[in-house]
Formats: sequence, C-alpha cells, structure tokens
Amino acid sequence: MDSLLRPLLDAPAPVVYLICALLITAETALLPGIVLPTLSALLLMGFLAERGTLHLGLALPVAVLAAVIGDQLAYLEGRRLRRSRFARRIGQDRWDRAEAAVARYGVPAVIAGRCLAGARTLVPRVAGSAAMPYRRFAVGSVCAAVLWASAELLLGHLTALVTPAS
Repeated sequence: MDSLLRPLLDAPAPVVYLICALLITAETALLPGIVLPTLSALLLMGFLAERGTLHLGLALPVAVLAAVIGDQLAYLEGRRLRRSRFARRIGQDRWDRAEAAVARYGVPAVIAGRCLAGARTLVPRVAGSAAMPYRRFAVGSVCAAVLWASAELLLGHLTALVTPAS
C-alpha cells in the first residue's frame, strides 16, 4: 500500500472519504494528477469497508462522483487545450490521431480510457478537444466511473477477506 495512504488506515471515516474523493478527482482534473495513487485509494476504501471502517454503499457513490467530477473538469479543459502551449508540445499529428480515435470510438473510448492508467487523465481532455458531444461524453464518463470504481472497490473488499486482521 502506498505510504501516502497509510495514515488513512486509522483516520475517521469522513476524512478517508474526503481524501480519497479528492485524490480521485485530482487524478483526472489535473494533468500532474497522473501520479496520484487512485488505484491504491480505491483498494483502501474497499479494504476499509470490509473491515467496517467505511460503508461500501457510501464508498461507491463517493468514488463514482469524484471520478465523474474529475472527468467533467478535464473535458472542459480539453475544449480550450488544443490552442495551448501543452498541445503544441505534444504535436499536431499526435493530437489529430488521438482526436480521430475518440471521434471514431466515442463512448467506448471514454470507458476504455477510464480503465487505463495514464489514459484516464488524457482521454477526457482529448474528448473535449475533439468536440465530442457533451451528452455522449457524460454518458461514457458515468458508465466508466461506475465500472472502474466498482471493480477496484470490490477488489479491495475481497483482498480484506483473505488478509488476516492485524
């Protein structure tokens, strides 16, 4: 488990929910967020739900909402990102290929992007830059967040079942 998250093992439940939600939102909303331990945060939430510190029924909507908020912020940034210095550094050809892929695959690209580390931070921006219709993006974002958060929380929950209590 990441040493950054270790203090959360003994933290009060509201603090755990808040910090995990902020990590999940920031991973997608901020470009440097790509290095944040969101997978570990979700696994920890599932683990703590099995241990009785958190409630799985609350952890899931917190994680999903945080992921969707991060996606929406990144999508909005993508609408103006194409004209930025960052986009020029990446190069016109790479942006064109990424936008073409998102335009071609649409919602499945958004869902796949949520499930791949690294792409999770970039796909919403590319979707915004490619002018993917917001409704299509939002549907993909919500579906992807539910799938991703459910799988990671469940994995953390199952891990706690097979890990001896300290």
